[in-house]
Amino acid sequence: MSAILAVCGDTFCAMVSDGRYVEEPITGEKPHILKNDLPKVRKINRNVVVGFAGDTLAAVQIINAVDEYQTQYLTLEKVVKILREKAATVSVQPVGVRLIVGGRNRKGVFTMTMMGSVDGYEPQTQAARKGAYLIEGACSHTDVAPWLEEEVKPQAANWHSLDDVAHTLDGCIAKMAKLDKSINTTYFRQLVM
Repeated sequence: MSAILAVCGDTFCAMVSDGRYVEEPITGEKPHILKNDLPKVRKINRNVVVGFAGDTLAAVQIINAVDEYQTQYLTLEKVVKILREKAATVSVQPVGVRLIVGGRNRKGVFTMTMMGSVDGYEPQTQAARKGAYLIEGACSHTDVAPWLEEEVKPQAANWHSLDDVAHTLDGCIAKMAKLDKSINTTYFRQLVM
């Protein structure tokens, strides 16, 4: 139902998603498209951005749990905690949900956390290091790891601007969309600097 790609450096966190929302489960070769312009990334505040892949209805319920708080004051750690608590109460279709939370943590360090229904929303958190990038992604119906290895990581050494990062992530989603009809090339981007 979606593709989300994220890059965190020591000075920024960027996320790009496609916009396709399809009916699950997918039966046959061509998915039933419900919407082609659904953003799967959300900027919570100036420090935190969240993206998702998978069961859209479940993911939106989980992410919207932050609206019960004054979002401008939420730290990355608090957003992760809110999402985990809400996720425990939301039914998820077999396609599952994968969440990526990125941005500045309490100490101001750019960090990325991945969590999903498959592993009980157990957060896997990494802090960005100077001169290196954290590169993550999630996709409902395509293994995203080979795409990150072949399309995104090799280009990282040539990134000189955030436009370069966006161009790489958009290009990767475009190539995935050619093979996976649950993905399209309507891009949504969010950035924390």
